[in-house]
Amino acid sequence: MCSTACMHLERLSTTKMRKYCAMLYEIECDQFAETINGQRVPRGRIRFRPGLNTVLGDRQGENSIGKSTFLLTVDFCFGGNDYLDSEKTKNNVVRFVGNHVIKFAFKFGDRIEYYSRNTLDPTHVSKCDENYNEIGDAISLDDFQKHLFTSYQIQTAQCSWRSLVGRFARIYGRHNYSEEFPLQYGGEPDADAIKALEQIYGVYDLVKEYEDFYKAKNKRKTVRTNAANLGEIVTIARTKKQVKANTKEVEELEKQLEELLNKEDRSLAEKDTTQLDKAAEIKGQITVLKRRRTRLVSQLNAVKANLEEGLTPTSDDIQDLQEFFPKANIAKLETIEHFHKKMQTILTDEMSEEVQRLEALIAESTKEMQRLEDEQRQLGVPTHVSKKFLDETVRLRSRINFLKTQNEGYDESQKLAAETKDAKTRMEDVRKNQLDSVQAMINQEMVRLNDFIYDGKQYAPEIKFSDAKNGNPKYTFGCDWNSGTGENYKNLIIFDLSVFKTTELPFIVHDSLIFKNIADLPIDKIMQLYMNSGKQVFISFDKHKAFTDYTAKTVYDTRVIELHDNGGELFGWSWAKKAENESGEESSEDDEK
Repeated sequence: MCSTACMHLERLSTTKMRKYCAMLYEIECDQFAETINGQRVPRGRIRFRPGLNTVLGDRQGENSIGKSTFLLTVDFCFGGNDYLDSEKTKNNVVRFVGNHVIKFAFKFGDRIEYYSRNTLDPTHVSKCDENYNEIGDAISLDDFQKHLFTSYQIQTAQCSWRSLVGRFARIYGRHNYSEEFPLQYGGEPDADAIKALEQIYGVYDLVKEYEDFYKAKNKRKTVRTNAANLGEIVTIARTKKQVKANTKEVEELEKQLEELLNKEDRSLAEKDTTQLDKAAEIKGQITVLKRRRTRLVSQLNAVKANLEEGLTPTSDDIQDLQEFFPKANIAKLETIEHFHKKMQTILTDEMSEEVQRLEALIAESTKEMQRLEDEQRQLGVPTHVSKKFLDETVRLRSRINFLKTQNEGYDESQKLAAETKDAKTRMEDVRKNQLDSVQAMINQEMVRLNDFIYDGKQYAPEIKFSDAKNGNPKYTFGCDWNSGTGENYKNLIIFDLSVFKTTELPFIVHDSLIFKNIADLPIDKIMQLYMNSGKQVFISFDKHKAFTDYTAKTVYDTRVIELHDNGGELFGWSWAKKAENESGEESSEDDEK
């Protein structure tokens, strides 16, 4: 047996050692009755026991007396819904009986908990006192199922309560009693059925952990590859050919950079691109400030020149003018000159203010230039270095860094691809190993049980899993040496008992249809296995007198309810019979099977 299987059995053994008695204690329904001398007599509380609990039919094996319906009621108490699913199970109980309340109790250790569930509102469960009077608010069916999961102290299974118990309640109409496909519930795919089995054995979380890890890696790889191929990420070289081309270009650019630095300032080789880029930016700002300062100085010099030379003619200018133009109107010119002098006074004041403004702007520009030059020196870049040199250095450096980043991106993609491949391999190995461990546990237990039944003289059935690695596993079940109908149904029971023994599955349900073709000897031994299972087993069984004395006595002694026709049906009458069908509606022969 593999190490995983050993660890599982060790955990299961430890769980069983500390587990207390947990069981369905009783069921009561006011509609459950027996008709005696024309009077309906309520059946009262139907008590259950640890181990085997038999719904006993009559000697003739009559149908439509309520055996399957009662087993569906048991499943209803365990949180199932098929009791009311007439389309699925052909159980038309509400149609003919009307809505009713199923009362039931569970025993957990020394504590008995009482509940009721109304077919009119099956999504809620009511808490009750010992007389089935409702107390407090009803709880949701989901919360009730979680409570059962906790109260049964389920610790290994990695699934919900119904996922744990549902597929092993093999009752007519539930479509989970295929003797060739014991894992299937309805028409679900093999992979889903196998996943449910892994959850029951408590190995699925480990598988899922590896699956999630692989999916995350693969998603990251896929997104990265697609983005690179679409050009949305340019910092990843897409091919080896591009990596080689990048490497060659880097060598050429580094040579150009070396020559450039040797011409200008070798010390700048130690500066990183960010520093040089910042220095180039500062150099550009200084250049702008220099141009601005030059323009301001030119404006200042022009204003000062105008201020010093004056703007209006003097008396000497007028006299010189009269010499050339004797007939000129000197008085008028002097009047104009007087006006100009007034204007000059005003303009002189304004130009003086302009001088002050320009000098302030020049000083501000000079100060900012000095600050920027200091900042450049702090970067370790001399102020005499030209902006053109800095720009070219930054361009070369940036291109080199970009190409190197692309190559590093390619290396990272290759690394991620390798990690993804490794994650997939590990996931596939875990998938197979975990299923192998489950397969080993079930098959070894089936061999033990089959040897008990046949004293080691017949081959045991086997379950075999295949295609586990690809995440879409399949399975086969049966015995290659014997594939008769009765043998196959016996194998189905052995399979259930194997899972029952090696997991925390709290109960199993086997309807009478499963036993019909099995030989007497296997039935005797199966009854012994039921009796010694240590957990609750619910079966329906009829024609018991046709079997061996041991089987007949066992099912009779373990009966919790005995059903027969002519008033002994579960509800005291059969709507399959026209004379008793009070509704007068056509009925199905499957009704109240």
